[in-house]
Amino acid sequence: MKKAAIIYASVHHGNTKKVVTAMAQDMPVTLFKVEQAQNIDFSEYDCIGFASGIYAGRFHKSIYAFLKQHRTELPKYAFAVCTSGVGKGRYAKKFAGYLQANGFTVLGEFECKGFDTFGPFKLFGGLGKGHPDDKELADGVAFIQKIMLTSI
Repeated sequence: MKKAAIIYASVHHGNTKKVVTAMAQDMPVTLFKVEQAQNIDFSEYDCIGFASGIYAGRFHKSIYAFLKQHRTELPKYAFAVCTSGVGKGRYAKKFAGYLQANGFTVLGEFECKGFDTFGPFKLFGGLGKGHPDDKELADGVAFIQKIMLTSI
């Protein structure tokens, strides 16, 4: 089985942290908040995941900044994980395209709903209340299990 690292940004409600924590629970996966990943030696990892909530249709800007600064030091096998108020908005697939364009081999994408009270959503109680739920967390665990068993 591979060893993976997940670099994540989970800013407002902890949705993304909840998902990646479930993914890492019984797997050889190490989690790094993006701001704590600056000086980590990733050479011991076989693959790397990037996880984020969605902000104005994109992964958090800190993830892009990290990649711009460190992409040559990272494993070349990667995957994308995200949460958003709308759920399956193809954001993970879009970010996977960004990874691929930057020289990574993408192993997969996972996306689920997360509670979102950004901007006007706050006025009516937010989107995705109660998410990620137990089923979405279980789906995330199944996703990482598949990634970890994929031969590279």
